[in-house]
Amino acid sequence: MFLESNFTEQFEKTDNYCKDLLSKALVDIPPSSKAVSYASFEDLYEAEENQGLVFLLEEGTVAHQQENKTLFHYDAGDLIGMSQWGGMPIAKYYTESPVTLVPYNREALWQKAMSDAKKARQWGDYLLAECARHSSVIASLDTPVDKTSLGFQTYSPGETIIEEGTASDTVFSIVEGHANVFVQNIKVGEVLEDEIFGAMSLLTNSPRTASVIADQRCLVMVVPRSQFEMMIKTHPRICISLMENMARQIVSLNEQITAVHSQAS
Repeated sequence: MFLESNFTEQFEKTDNYCKDLLSKALVDIPPSSKAVSYASFEDLYEAEENQGLVFLLEEGTVAHQQENKTLFHYDAGDLIGMSQWGGMPIAKYYTESPVTLVPYNREALWQKAMSDAKKARQWGDYLLAECARHSSVIASLDTPVDKTSLGFQTYSPGETIIEEGTASDTVFSIVEGHANVFVQNIKVGEVLEDEIFGAMSLLTNSPRTASVIADQRCLVMVVPRSQFEMMIKTHPRICISLMENMARQIVSLNEQITAVHSQAS
């Protein structure tokens, strides 16, 4: 699970702990069928055949919407749909990008979960952690979020994500996909999944020094300047990713300079 704003190290720890407990709780509980893939969907439970199922998210991201508000996104390792029964408030699950889901029959899963004391304890621990995770989401919503907070955009192959020479007021990260980097129409590098790019020109208050063009379908997280500054302070992993990316760019440029000198001599 991840939030569209207010990243904290504590939330990340809670999220990882919750997923670890779920993976242990699912041991020896078989899915009801093979994994299914979707290019996208507007409402996972709109299909009648999904009504009695819960889904383990294997690949991709799925948004959780309640009362027409998108509260957070599920990602790999999350279980979707446990609360879709018994008169509970019904959530809407949707995605605009490809996902892979592993289906479980909700009733059969619950019977197996309560089959013995050890398994029941595992599921009890997981559900308590899930409550803590949702409480973290509620706490994050107490702080007003700027309307320009980060969002997600999809780019088709060949579409420009960043254009060389333009003003810089946002930072990007590829959630899914791959892109190439060009300087004056010459390919000088690439951007892989989870890499942060576009930060150098933002930090130096200079125009974009390169163009970034999607090489395949890309789901891209777009982070405005103010949000990026907050994320650097509250999410150390982003700093590490940023430094790794900048170091990779410097190494790549050094290799190209060395190659040019070698050809010239």
